[in-house]
Amino acid sequence: MPQLDGLRAFAVSAVLVHHISDSANICGINLATLGVWLFFVLSGFLITGILLRSRDQVKYHRHQASFVLRQFYFRRFLRIFPLYYFVLSVAAIFDLGDVRETIFWHLAYMSNYLFAMQEYWSAVTAHLWSLSVEEQFYILWPAIILFTPRRILLKVIIAAIATGLLFRTVGFFLLGFNWMTLYTASLASLDTLGLGAILAYCSHQVSKSPMLLRRLKQCSLWLGMPGVILVLLLHQMENYNLVRSPMQNFWVVIEPIVWALVFVWLVDRASSGFRGIGGKILESRPLLYIGKISYGIYVYHLFIYFAVPLILYKVNVDFRLLPRWTQAGLLVGVTVGIAAISWRFFESPINSLKNRCAYAEQNARRRIQRLKAV
Repeated sequence: MPQLDGLRAFAVSAVLVHHISDSANICGINLATLGVWLFFVLSGFLITGILLRSRDQVKYHRHQASFVLRQFYFRRFLRIFPLYYFVLSVAAIFDLGDVRETIFWHLAYMSNYLFAMQEYWSAVTAHLWSLSVEEQFYILWPAIILFTPRRILLKVIIAAIATGLLFRTVGFFLLGFNWMTLYTASLASLDTLGLGAILAYCSHQVSKSPMLLRRLKQCSLWLGMPGVILVLLLHQMENYNLVRSPMQNFWVVIEPIVWALVFVWLVDRASSGFRGIGGKILESRPLLYIGKISYGIYVYHLFIYFAVPLILYKVNVDFRLLPRWTQAGLLVGVTVGIAAISWRFFESPINSLKNRCAYAEQNARRRIQRLKAV
């Protein structure tokens, strides 16, 4: 599914652009938020798809569920942890921002709850909240997918989606949670991750129940697009003080799920392959490469944004006096360059170790290939 890398490239580019200029938004919706929600839908889709295929190996090929679970976690560890902890260590050594003061929150993947309590973003670690949400999602979700009885699995995924929406609704109307909690708490993101998961489930069942996927795609557009239009209107009404409490900021409750519904349609189309100009764009080499190194770009970017002006100051160059486009080009160029070097010499060699702990389906495929070769 190469076009999914193209989507990753658009998602991480939205984050990069927004963090260069906080004014970068679409009718009041910041681009970084859209990028993160797209990442969540993609993660829910891909991870759940892997787990569903592994579940089939457990059922039909007598693989042990404990083996599948161990393989999953080890592969996730190799892909995520080394770069994450390396960058945090370097930031702590050079004392960037408040990394040293808050290091234990980030090491424990609890950054999202730190920001929820503080009610403000850190200059260098704000982006780590989404990585914390994903890691918290990985703790229980594999066991849920692998061990939930098949007859109720779809209901469990739907319940997860409902939990995300319910958390924000109750938190907004009854419990008075601050907007940061409604945005960064792991439960608040269950609907975006869950919608990706339900797309994976319907795609996995397409040969048995093709109507499931068809209905999901219809619902994602028929509910998502009007919802997005409503959210855009609420943003504009709030900007002109046309709404009053308690409806003020109500977009916080419905915004994630309506955008996620639209992204479900987008991910489904990209997974099967857009045709025409859209497909050519998503499969262009630059976008595919940016998508491949997108994790490194995401982890590095705010640290680099913070460090580059300091380094230039050391050589008597005032970053603030540079033309706006020069600033943006410098920050993005350095970020992508470092991410590319990191992928080539750090991430890729570690990533190759995943071949030693392949999923059951991959091992079976390799055995078949060896037999054919003989």
